Amino acid sequence: MTGLLTLRRGVNEDQDWLFDLFRSTMQNYIDIAWGWDELLQREGFRTTLPAKNFQILLCDGIRVGSYHLSEKPGYLLLDMILVDPANQRQGYGTQMMTRIKDRSRATRKPIHLSVLKTNPAVAFHKASGFQQIEEDRHSIRMTWIADAL
Repeated sequence: MTGLLTLRRGVNEDQDWLFDLFRSTMQNYIDIAWGWDELLQREGFRTTLPAKNFQILLCDGIRVGSYHLSEKPGYLLLDMILVDPANQRQGYGTQMMTRIKDRSRATRKPIHLSVLKTNPAVAFHKASGFQQIEEDRHSIRMTWIADAL
């Protein structure tokens, strides 16, 4: 990872890029679990995950990743964290996770997430200090609580 990293809020013009990023990183795992329906996924993504609710990570002005964090009563929900496949394993996910954890400390709320069992991100979340709290047929639910909370 080299270059200037900045984070900005998503804008409407990011919506197609965000969906393409979601598809390129998640389609195989969703297809294994439930099957991939392009129209259903695109419409669901657009309506439940609008671009304005994402944080976009840029390296030298180029979009390399993004995350969607929802504030709930009593916790933060990490809806998704995505790194462009061409930029994976370069520290961008860790950079975003550091910012997410900073928000957790600032709000004094733990972070919860759900990840598909088939997604290699399970290992990333475990390495980031998340603990498994439950699982179902397809997903693992995890949490991270800052020591200071």
